[in-house]
Amino acid sequence: MNITSLHEARTPEYWDRLYGVGYTPDPPSDFERQMLRAYTGAESGMRVLDVGCGKGQLSAHMADWGLTVTGVDFSLPAIKVARDMHSGRELLDFRLHDVTAGPLVPDPGPVDIVVCRLSYEFIDRPHFEERVRRWLRPGGILHITTTVSELMPQGVAHRGLPRARINELRAGWARMTWYSITQDSSFIGIVVKK
Repeated sequence: MNITSLHEARTPEYWDRLYGVGYTPDPPSDFERQMLRAYTGAESGMRVLDVGCGKGQLSAHMADWGLTVTGVDFSLPAIKVARDMHSGRELLDFRLHDVTAGPLVPDPGPVDIVVCRLSYEFIDRPHFEERVRRWLRPGGILHITTTVSELMPQGVAHRGLPRARINELRAGWARMTWYSITQDSSFIGIVVKK
């Protein structure tokens, strides 16, 4: 499925339909994974919550690094595929959950890192950020991978985060930085520290 044909939506039913017909987002590249690991300081033994984990591609890579990873998504078809694809991994668990609308995730933490790869733009942010601050250990990291909406090609500008929203992430956190994943800086990683 072509990513440009996706329409921004937040309902589980929308994503269930997509995952039900075989939708798979592009997997994280080697470079993207290396940058995430470097900027978060991910080390074996750390605990990670992967929010909007989809089919669990990034969750599985992080478990391979020795991290204990809980992947959550509100799409049952995505969680079923993630569980099937990555069964038998000791450090990896997948749970069906809506991090903003439902009750709190069964206590995930404290966690060292919360990861949102291509999911943060679909989340009820104020509610979510309040929860993330409770889940993270002191000095913990919220890592967001997203597109910059102003730099997206015509027809997909609604996807990702606008620069103004990216700058607003600085508020209430000890430190915020971002880095480019693509040469044109349309796909970035954002790191905020508690």
